[in-house]
Amino acid sequence: MTQIPVETILTRYFSVSASGKHPATVQRYERVLAHLKLFLEEEGDSSINPESATLLALERQFQPDDAFARLLGAEDLVFALPRFLSSAWLLSDFHDRLAQISLVSRLVQWLCSRELVDSRWHRHAVMQTRAAAEKARRRAVT
Repeated sequence: MTQIPVETILTRYFSVSASGKHPATVQRYERVLAHLKLFLEEEGDSSINPESATLLALERQFQPDDAFARLLGAEDLVFALPRFLSSAWLLSDFHDRLAQISLVSRLVQWLCSRELVDSRWHRHAVMQTRAAAEKARRRAVT
């Protein structure tokens, strides 16, 4: 599989997701994207493999800004996504939170359908993200 940087993946995915949507929805998606980028830079490395974490730590010594998004790829992203749906990272606004859950759930499917992540090889991470999305969805509406 081709290693495409997370920043490219997220730009493409959010652009496609926002295409043709109402301006208010586009703004909501932009808030989710900004929050996801913040999460990846602050806590994304806690879910990735040791080799990627070491490489990321080295990169941050030289260019800390957006290092995760610039250096790592889809596989690292898919391992980080379940944690982004934890209570600590869910957006406070109800509609933003629902968009966050929905966008992340669809992002995993998008990564698999474009063969950026092999759903058989990374089945556990894909299933964890789907389970985290379902759990977050249940919490959001109760």
